[in-house]
Amino acid sequence: MRPIPTLTVLALAGGLASVALGQEPTTRPRQDIQGASPGFEERDKRLTAVLDVSASYRFRGDLDNNTGNVGIFRSGMGVTITAPVPPRNRLSVTLGTEQSYYDFSSSAMLVAGDTRPWNHIQSYTMGANFATQWTESLSSMLIGNINFAGEGSAAFGDGFTGGGGAAMILKLSEGFDLTGGVYVRSRLGGGVYVFPIVGIDWRITKQWRLSNENQPGLYLSYEIDENWRLSAGARYDYSEFRLENDNFVPNGIGSDERVPATFGVDWTPAPNFTLQARVGAVVYQKLKLRNSQRDTLGESDVDPGLYLSGGLVLRF
Repeated sequence: MRPIPTLTVLALAGGLASVALGQEPTTRPRQDIQGASPGFEERDKRLTAVLDVSASYRFRGDLDNNTGNVGIFRSGMGVTITAPVPPRNRLSVTLGTEQSYYDFSSSAMLVAGDTRPWNHIQSYTMGANFATQWTESLSSMLIGNINFAGEGSAAFGDGFTGGGGAAMILKLSEGFDLTGGVYVRSRLGGGVYVFPIVGIDWRITKQWRLSNENQPGLYLSYEIDENWRLSAGARYDYSEFRLENDNFVPNGIGSDERVPATFGVDWTPAPNFTLQARVGAVVYQKLKLRNSQRDTLGESDVDPGLYLSGGLVLRF
């Protein structure tokens, strides 16, 4: 079983944050880890919803085997509905989608003779979590999700994965929460991933904050005022998807492993509306092609390249 870096879990778990203000636009659904932190029973008692729309572009980078280059455009949208469940519980349900367009140059190859590894990858996610606050300093969360990812005409039944897990959120002091748990997720072609959930949310001062921001990464942010926020950090992202039956590798499995590092600006002109912009670089990226039995046929690192992203968050 191939190990995955610890922080991968937040990206794979699925779900969109119901506290999306100030989070990195990812185009992928995110789990509401911070929303389950101790003290949530004192928050909004009504049904709430968050709509998150985002897009990103990874400028062209050369494949390390000198066989061309690739540029990647992604767009995504998700909605999360959260409801209080008395006396000290919360239920969140998420529906999300991501569309990824890989623009390989005519000479780009992961396997000899295959000049078009894949093109349009679509992903659809349905996730849920149930959080319970036990004491003023301790809460727990159960996570579950199901996901389809594949090329446009990939065999529908072969592109599904699912998983579940549990986490504990400990409030060590006012403004300082730690999250720990475990998550198990199936993988395309058989087998499972098992890895830990790790999270931190530290309000250093009224303006400075260090947090995972419900993602597999770490971000330092500075709130200029109630309307403007700056942030800098990086995250780990991993996705795998089923290929078409008429692909060069029929019913194969592609994967994209990457680390974007960004500087961001968030503008919140109204309490329920946020615009987000990010600029940075994908400092690490590896593309891999496997057959349907998960045997690796070819892989290539992609040279670092400029990365831009933007997002819109609406809260109801």
